[in-house]
Amino acid sequence: MKIEESIFQRNIKRGIEAKILSFNDEQTRVTYHCKREYSTSFKNPEETIRAAYFAELVLDYAYPKERIDIEVTVPRRTPEDRSDIVVYEDDECKKPFLVVECKKDGITDAEFKQAIEQAFGNANSLRSKYASTVAGNTRTAFDIAGFKPSERDKNVIADIPVKYGKAPKYKFIKGDTEKDLKIASREELIKALEKCHDTVWQGGKLAPTTAFDEVSKLLFCKLKDEKYKPNDTVYDFQIGTNETTDEVYKRINAIYQKAKKEDEDVFREDIRLEPRIVYTVVEHLQELAINKIDLDSKGIAFERFMQDFFRGKMGQFFTPRPIVDFAVQMMNPQYDVKVIDPACGSGGFLLHALDYVRLNVEQKYKPQQAKEIWHEFAKNRLYGIEIKSMGVRPTQLTVKRGLPLTLARNLQEE
Repeated sequence: MKIEESIFQRNIKRGIEAKILSFNDEQTRVTYHCKREYSTSFKNPEETIRAAYFAELVLDYAYPKERIDIEVTVPRRTPEDRSDIVVYEDDECKKPFLVVECKKDGITDAEFKQAIEQAFGNANSLRSKYASTVAGNTRTAFDIAGFKPSERDKNVIADIPVKYGKAPKYKFIKGDTEKDLKIASREELIKALEKCHDTVWQGGKLAPTTAFDEVSKLLFCKLKDEKYKPNDTVYDFQIGTNETTDEVYKRINAIYQKAKKEDEDVFREDIRLEPRIVYTVVEHLQELAINKIDLDSKGIAFERFMQDFFRGKMGQFFTPRPIVDFAVQMMNPQYDVKVIDPACGSGGFLLHALDYVRLNVEQKYKPQQAKEIWHEFAKNRLYGIEIKSMGVRPTQLTVKRGLPLTLARNLQEE
């Protein structure tokens, strides 16, 4: 599925359609139609996150807009602080139920922790039952009322309650129209990958290449979980209510170890990260349906991420996409020939060759016959060789018997 708009943009559009959000003609100011009409500048990146989450609170979590207020002054805070969003239990808006702290997408883990502390300070001062910190697609929610003010681990919940109910044990369920993963845009995927690498790199604690390899392992677990989890079951690659870092780590590692046994060519080393690092990476990725992003957008996202990373760190360069397109068109591959790339890197030439053949046969043959032809081409006639596996893993994850695993995976999905 090709998605150009971000998750935030789609939610804001929903808010406009529901008439709980509105903008001026220049799209420079947003108005929240809630407890009071609150209007503010829309130029701050944080405002995009707040507007999108406000729409979710009303449309997905069923909180009445009349019980939601924006920029609420927090008593007993020095210096004076304001809470981004407060959801109240009563029509008079005297009993805070949920306090939300919103930050722009792409902040560091340290900045996210500071935002959590700000949310806790506001929630404790307002006597709120729950708190949520939202920074793009990285979200963490807490049970405030049921734990000591200093608790930050045992009181993590999978998601905020729907309509004043109880927090769910898990948030994401495969195949559920309301609780399945969200299809992200290309830019959102790039930001998620960058956040994961920064988390694993730990400010230089690991070598950049080692960090890159560890991110690839966790991304592999994410993709495996998305693909093989049966419908109507909860995903494993997520954080459940009151789960510890060790519990999350064990579940993710179980995915990895199972896959290692099934195919030793994928990864041969164990995950070499502390549980808390794995836990944070899960926070960054758990919301996104990466397998459902269309192949072209996914490929461009991985290429852009890898180009930024490899340039200057590993001395590797990736052929620009227009040149790849030109070379494949000049080669004019047919479905009955074999194609090999002796330095395939992330497999860009191979994927473009496959797409070229697929489009050609779809124009000449009936759908089922065309599918059989290009599937056979992908299975038996595409070969890639790459001496450095790190460059391959994020998009193809491995080169298996000459065939990039991404191709095999997408064939199985269809």
